[in-house]
Amino acid sequence: MRFCLAILLLAAWPGRGEIRDLVKSAELDAMLARTEQSADVLVKPNYAVVLRVNSGKPGPWQAHPEGDELWFVRRGAAKLSLGALTLAVGVTPAADKHYEIGAGDVVNVPRNVAYQITPGAARFEYMAIRVFPKESHSRATAAPPAQPMPDVVSKSQIEDTFAKAEKNQPLHSLGALYVNYVIYNGAPGPWEAHRAADQVYVVRLGSARGQLDGYIVNPTEETPGEIRGTGMTGAREFTINAGDILSVPRNTAHYMVPTNGKFGYLLVTVRD
Repeated sequence: MRFCLAILLLAAWPGRGEIRDLVKSAELDAMLARTEQSADVLVKPNYAVVLRVNSGKPGPWQAHPEGDELWFVRRGAAKLSLGALTLAVGVTPAADKHYEIGAGDVVNVPRNVAYQITPGAARFEYMAIRVFPKESHSRATAAPPAQPMPDVVSKSQIEDTFAKAEKNQPLHSLGALYVNYVIYNGAPGPWEAHRAADQVYVVRLGSARGQLDGYIVNPTEETPGEIRGTGMTGAREFTINAGDILSVPRNTAHYMVPTNGKFGYLLVTVRD
């Protein structure tokens, strides 16, 4: 069965679209091109995916105390100013840090941090993944040690890691949010499902054939909450490439096999 990209327009939410499963790079860029400032494209109780655009003059100071955010910059360049979240937000607080950020960079904006974006000459477009729970309450798997990522991880740093690493590498671990470099070095991954984890793949290197949904053949619980098997039946099939994103809800069977050489993505996991 051939996988079909679905972008669902929700009748209950006029003007708001929602992504489902695989979104190709060109489709994501088209959605950003239609976005004026901000558009929620995937909303779950524990996390959300938001497309945002800044253009022209510096934006206002903002904060999102209800959630931690990861930004995946798609297009343009900007100056990012970060400051402590205080009652002065909205009255231009003093910035503690300044960064020049651009396409391919990943930005970490915790809920206790305020920010201001000053875009360059072109539109500045990014995808934000917002994580609402502060802590993971799942006991399905043991939480890794806290290891928060830097404020900004540059495109060159990410590309260098994918080029040199031969196996998965941690990038961020704090509360309910985990980010890893996932690397397939020519070999397929497992047939698997996660009982207590929602995941978003942000593909940065190569391409792969994938399967999603259906049923795992000979399922076993290798570790608490982590299901593995020897195959899948009834799954939808697709091809995924650099620049694409994939949403994998918890309890959803999935599988990846590289099409040619190394395949890599940033895996965002929300456990709650």
